[in-house]
Amino acid sequence: MDVDRAIRVAETLLPGDGPITVETDPRWVALLAVREFVPDEPEAIWEFVSRYGCYNQELVRHGIAVCLLQELLALHFGVYFQKVVRLVRENKKFADTFARCTRWGEGEEPGNAQAFDDLMAFAQNFRR
Repeated sequence: MDVDRAIRVAETLLPGDGPITVETDPRWVALLAVREFVPDEPEAIWEFVSRYGCYNQELVRHGIAVCLLQELLALHFGVYFQKVVRLVRENKKFADTFARCTRWGEGEEPGNAQAFDDLMAFAQNFRR
């Protein structure tokens, strides 16, 4: 499977009905399939994240945050963090998505950690 196919499959399943309560939920499985491409296809992942990270349904935003956005920042912080900053500051729903992320990987590096934490504080206030 390539990244475009993985994204198409995920898009056919999202948002779905009800919460994702088991790891075998097809929506969760589809997001995990998309996540496999974060290391080598970050731009395609960013396009998907920026679109669905602003989605009206909280469940979708949560899945995007924990499956994709935090992974994207962990592996490609320098390339994508400023794009995340812009979208967090422009869109309360994306601020909510970011606020669900945890910092790890490249986000733990000196300078990056403080920038992440500063944006997290902004996002948590802005989304209210």
